[in-house]
Amino acid sequence: MSLTRHVAEWIAALRPEDVPDAVRREAIVHVLDTVGVALAGSQEPLSAILRAQITGAGGAAQATVIGSTLRASAQQAALANGAAAHALDYDDTQLAEQPDRVYGLLTHPSAPVLPAVLAVAEVTGARGHEALAAYALGVEIACKLAEAANPRLYEAGFHTTGVVGALGAAAGAAWLLTRDAEVIARALSLAASMAGGLREQFGTMTKPLHAGRAAENGVVAAQLAAAGFTAAENALEAPRGFFSAYAGGFDEKVVRGRLGNPWSLLEPGVSLKPAPSGSLTHPAIDATLDLLREHDVRPEQVDSILVGVNRHMPNALLHAIPADELQAKFSLPYAVAVTLLDRAAGLAQFTDERVRQPDVSALVRRVEVAIDPDAEAAGYHQMFTRVTLRLRDGRTLSAQASFARGSPQRPFTRDDLLAKFRECARLALPPTRVEELIAAIEQIEEAPDVRGLLALTQPER
Repeated sequence: MSLTRHVAEWIAALRPEDVPDAVRREAIVHVLDTVGVALAGSQEPLSAILRAQITGAGGAAQATVIGSTLRASAQQAALANGAAAHALDYDDTQLAEQPDRVYGLLTHPSAPVLPAVLAVAEVTGARGHEALAAYALGVEIACKLAEAANPRLYEAGFHTTGVVGALGAAAGAAWLLTRDAEVIARALSLAASMAGGLREQFGTMTKPLHAGRAAENGVVAAQLAAAGFTAAENALEAPRGFFSAYAGGFDEKVVRGRLGNPWSLLEPGVSLKPAPSGSLTHPAIDATLDLLREHDVRPEQVDSILVGVNRHMPNALLHAIPADELQAKFSLPYAVAVTLLDRAAGLAQFTDERVRQPDVSALVRRVEVAIDPDAEAAGYHQMFTRVTLRLRDGRTLSAQASFARGSPQRPFTRDDLLAKFRECARLALPPTRVEELIAAIEQIEEAPDVRGLLALTQPER
């Protein structure tokens, strides 16, 4: 059996009750997190531009555009909601298992998968427990295919969220439309040809557009396949297929026989983000906070800062001296500098206004990023980072971290999760509706459909 067909057969055979209780519980956590960051992202300029485009294009008012009163076609809603979920770079991130896999290729699985699943579930009237199962299996496909891809995919400049995310979105959307393995295989094949995204776009509005397009492509691929559209039967593994073209090869053992064995949501897990910035900045942020808590360092005491990383980190964190909020999300010097100044790294720290203030601009220029031998030796599945503060009195203070808060190694508490959700959701919704939405998401498995839940993501008219 071809790998493409093997993946499709696993998807087609899955029943909602086959998803283990622990996976469903973890899936609800990630649904809550993703809806929250999408609500915050819906208030960003890029989301307003996309909504204007959707309004101008017309289309059936079938599905909810989160954080607005707009309704659109399933594919349009998936586009807008996927982009909103990734707009602040506050959405969850896959972890890697193998030392050479480059942080799981930094896939953001939920931003493309959940919007595609919710849009199709809303249109079809799928029950809440079916939507949750579709989301869990879509994340599983995205994570396993990303882990299987040769690191060249990421190193060459492809944005894994836009590339592999389209396949995860197609998997979840197609499962809601049909349990026919042949149709699902065609949906995966179509999505493989539609996928895209370049890492040079990090720090621009186009990066979150990759997640939106992946969600949209997943919906379109599933709909076309269900309508009888044809596609190659071996698109994943063929010499001119997905893995060869994007990654120069893949490790089939990561996928064959390992789908749901174990589920990636549980092992190695998918990290929730403690800060609205690139994942690779988070260990540095946590290490800086640790130094502040332990030594009560004040910014005026600091002469310079050294951040030790592995050689792949600067390849993703492109902006040494950021000019705006979007670039700051991919700036290690900025992340450390603003954390040292504000003793925080939340939504308030990643704004155009804060980036351009003189105190942070000056401190950013005193941060040096260098390759650390210990970071290299730790393997590229970790994000080992060492922060060293050189003080004006001659002292040197140092802390290190490989995983940040929100990761399976340092998981959020329920209070952490709800605090982040409320921080994000209240940018778009009144407080009472925020609490109603929390309850609806946590009870999604009992819901007759997802329409009531999605209605709560829209501001009161």
